[in-house]
Amino acid sequence: MRLSKARKEIVNTVMKDTIFEAAGSVLELHGVGGMTMDRVATSAGLAAGSLYNYFRNKEEMLQFVYARLVEPFFELFEKIAASEHSAPEKLEMIVRMGLERSIQERGLIRLLVESGQDLHIRGQVRPRALRILTDIFAQGIREGSFRPHNPAHTARMFHGCYAGLFDLQAEGAPPDDVQEYVEDLIGAAAAALAIPATNESAVTKGTVPFLLTQKSGQSPTNHLTAENETQHG
Repeated sequence: MRLSKARKEIVNTVMKDTIFEAAGSVLELHGVGGMTMDRVATSAGLAAGSLYNYFRNKEEMLQFVYARLVEPFFELFEKIAASEHSAPEKLEMIVRMGLERSIQERGLIRLLVESGQDLHIRGQVRPRALRILTDIFAQGIREGSFRPHNPAHTARMFHGCYAGLFDLQAEGAPPDDVQEYVEDLIGAAAAALAIPATNESAVTKGTVPFLLTQKSGQSPTNHLTAENETQHG
């Protein structure tokens, strides 16, 4: 009996989930150089040949693993951008969410950067990230949180600094250094974009202080969850 299209898609999704978990385990145990199609198949409990139904080679599978690391991150990225928070709050939540994700996936990020697969995926996701960041900076100007500037230019600069967070994790930087980088990035963004105190500024509205003082509070994920519960409770 032939599977329906819908059932085939479900089976395909389940199989790729299994392969992703297996590939991650093999990468952590053997590194990129020791990752083979046979090892991944064995870890996933599959016949070696069956992997080629999903990936043509090891490089394509590595791209898949990196993409699967990125997509959940972007889903939360977009959820933060669509929330009711002020622009400064959104930027800080995005940075702290990036810190959380980079800690969770530190080992895989390091291995995939070593393999060069991160460059391919970064090129794919960069336009998406720049669009979201540009919208947030434009929001900040409209709501009076940020001084007037070109939001597209600022998005490019912020994105470059943001990528540095993941580079630090890939380089094996000590946790304290990574945390310091995050705080410096948040503080620099707040200081550079703040409206001068002589004007009615974001400082008087309580938005910039969020960026400057939220050192170790609620995580971005929990913050959004609490917000949703308040709105629907």
